[in-house]
Amino acid sequence: MNLFTQAIFSGLTSGAVYALLAVGLVIAYRTTRVVNLAHGESYAIAGTVISLLDHAQVPLPLAMAAGIAAAMLFLWGLDRVILRPRSHWPVGSLILVTLGVAFLSRGVLMLAAGVDPLSFARILSARPVRLFGGIIARQAILLIVVSAVAAIIIGYFLARTRFGRQLRATAEHPEAAQLMGVNVHATRAVAFLLAGALGGLAAALLVPLVPVDFQAGLGMTLRGFIAAALAGMAPGASVICGFLLGLFEAFVTTYGGALASDPVVFLVLIAAALWRSRAIRFEGRARA
Repeated sequence: MNLFTQAIFSGLTSGAVYALLAVGLVIAYRTTRVVNLAHGESYAIAGTVISLLDHAQVPLPLAMAAGIAAAMLFLWGLDRVILRPRSHWPVGSLILVTLGVAFLSRGVLMLAAGVDPLSFARILSARPVRLFGGIIARQAILLIVVSAVAAIIIGYFLARTRFGRQLRATAEHPEAAQLMGVNVHATRAVAFLLAGALGGLAAALLVPLVPVDFQAGLGMTLRGFIAAALAGMAPGASVICGFLLGLFEAFVTTYGGALASDPVVFLVLIAAALWRSRAIRFEGRARA
C-alpha cells in the first residue's frame, strides 16, 4: 500500500466534512457575527439519530432525513431560543453561551445513546476502489463529491445572490437592513437551517465510515472553525481550506502518528487566530 496515496484519500474524505462544517459556520457567522461553538453538535446529533433509527430497523433514507432534520431543528432552536433574545449581549458572551449549549448537547447525547460509538449502513457498500496504490471506499468517493458540490453551490449562493447580500446586511447592521425591507429574523432562521443541513449531511455521509459518539461535536466545530478562519470567514475559500486542513491532518497522522494529530491541528488553530488578529483594526491602525 502506498502511504502517500492513502494519506491523500483519507485527507480528502475528512476534508470534505470540514468544508461542509466550515461553510455552515460561515453562514451563521454572517448573520450574527457570533462564532457558533455548538455548530459541530449538528453533526453529532444527526449521526446519533440516524444510527439509532437504523438500529431500530427504520429505512435508511427515512432515518437520514430525520437525522438531517434534527440537526436543522437544533441549530434553528439555538438561534431562536438562545441567541436571538440575547442579541444585545456582547459577542464574547454569546460565544460562551454557544459553548455551554455544546456541552449540554454532549450530555444529552450521552444519556440518550450511551458512550459507545455508533454507525449505520453505507449507502454504497460495494468493494472499495484501488487507485495509485491506495484504497478508497465508494462511500468516501460519494462523500467527497457530494460535499464539494454542496459546499460550492452554497458558497456561490451566499456570495453572488440577493440572499447572500441580505446575510451580509443583517450581520453588519440589522436595523438598517430591516429598514431596507430585509426580514432579519427570517434571514437568520434560513441561515441556521442551512448550517444545520450541512452538518447533518456531513454526518449522513461520514458516520458509515467513521463512527460517531457523544463527544464528536466539539472536535468537528474546531476543525470547521480552523478552515473558516484560515479562509477569512469567506464561504468559497472555506471549501478549499477545509480540504487543505483534511489533507494536512492526514499527513500528520500518517507520518507523525495519530497522537500527533490533535496537538498539531490545535497549533494551527492558534496560529490562524494570531494571523487573523493582525487584520483587526483599532483607530485606523492594524494591530500588530
